[in-house]
Amino acid sequence: MPTVLPPPRTGILPSYTESSVTTRLVAFIRVKTAERFDMSFYTLSIAILLGACVSAQFGDFKQNFGYVNVREGSHMFYWLFYTTASVTNYTERPLLVWLQGGPGRSSTGEGNFDVIGPLDLSLQKRDYTWVNNFNVLFVDSPVGTGFSYVEDLKYLTETNDEIALDFVELMKGFYRSNPEFERVPLYIFGQSYGGKMAIDIGIRMSEAERAGTIKLNLLGVAMGNALIHPVDAILSWGPMLLAAGLVDQEGYEHIQESAREAERLFNAGFYVNSTMQWSQTQQAVFRRTTRVDFYNIFNKIEVFSPYSLSAYEIARDTMIRDMPYTSTRQQLNLTTLMNTKVKEALRIPEKVVWESQRSDVYDKLRADFMKPVTERIEKLLNETNIIVMKCNGNLDIICNTPGQLAWVDRLKWSGAEEYRNTERRPIWENNRLEGYYKSFRNFRFFWINAAGHVVASDNPAGANAFLRDMTSFG
Repeated sequence: MPTVLPPPRTGILPSYTESSVTTRLVAFIRVKTAERFDMSFYTLSIAILLGACVSAQFGDFKQNFGYVNVREGSHMFYWLFYTTASVTNYTERPLLVWLQGGPGRSSTGEGNFDVIGPLDLSLQKRDYTWVNNFNVLFVDSPVGTGFSYVEDLKYLTETNDEIALDFVELMKGFYRSNPEFERVPLYIFGQSYGGKMAIDIGIRMSEAERAGTIKLNLLGVAMGNALIHPVDAILSWGPMLLAAGLVDQEGYEHIQESAREAERLFNAGFYVNSTMQWSQTQQAVFRRTTRVDFYNIFNKIEVFSPYSLSAYEIARDTMIRDMPYTSTRQQLNLTTLMNTKVKEALRIPEKVVWESQRSDVYDKLRADFMKPVTERIEKLLNETNIIVMKCNGNLDIICNTPGQLAWVDRLKWSGAEEYRNTERRPIWENNRLEGYYKSFRNFRFFWINAAGHVVASDNPAGANAFLRDMTSFG
């Protein structure tokens, strides 16, 4: 298999062919940068020697990006935006990783332009971007997602743990290129399926740190409307829809019958079949509600032809969408933006097409899709001091709040009883009730009002509350 050269690992230095001379020069520049020397002199020096001074980045925000080869034939892409906070050095603020869900959805695309990045899809500055307070690292994970790619589909991951091991390798490469971040507080935020990924990532990162194979300062793992226990989630669809008046009793019973079959298949160990039954239950919901948006019950979505896609394909596309409904035109605009202007600016290899392998990513994880990670959450809570935070928008169906509370109440950890007895407190932001929170030791749960599946964009004020709680900033 031919080797594909990655683009530059920085959004500051120009592109060049690394001769022995230029390699030493770039290494010298990076050392001086780490020592907080003025970059202008060294950028000028390399421009004179190489005859080029082209800044490889997208937009005006200071950034850094690159590929890390995490395994044979597996190339993972990251895109870092340095904080714009008023600080002497960007390392004074935490490094926050954003993981999009799906599985198969792109952090560098959706997470960046649709949710929390410095620019929106219209390339206008976003007022509530998390870059205002944090260094934000968007990672296209698993491999095959976004600009991350595999040279053969056999290299795609099949389990959550494989995803986590790849992420550790990604961060090793990131820290090699950016050693100034090694001791900077690190927080991992996983959205939807990304929240499921974040749990095993937290465990593997913690293990690697203890083993001395990576230097880091991981302080928190956050799950935003995350698919932590899929059986609890699917069994909650019917009751939530009935309570909201979106189905009648007959519709509720039809949905619950389908959901209980998914539970039965899971309990029998037929994990792929259970995932397929998840798809059938989604179809039951669509039929009985005339296509409610799974990610926000207040949204209206297009009605698709029942003959164009199978139930599994519709469910897969719904999960990969991982966002409240946006028009086909908006989705195409993002795809065009990523495969033209962004791809050119970041010097992505020509053969790589943004999100071209996303359906394959989802398909490969079918057997792992319905498996919960609650025991792994218990491991984090019992064996580490890492903050474990769960936030949920109350208008979400697919990973709804009642389904989340079901597994939270069953958690077995040393602070479980004290957590259950802790008072739930209101979240007030600018004299507005944005939700509630409950916390004990290193576990906390945030209920967020006026928000669906993606709290960060639906209710930025509510998101600020949990960010401050975890990091002291926001």
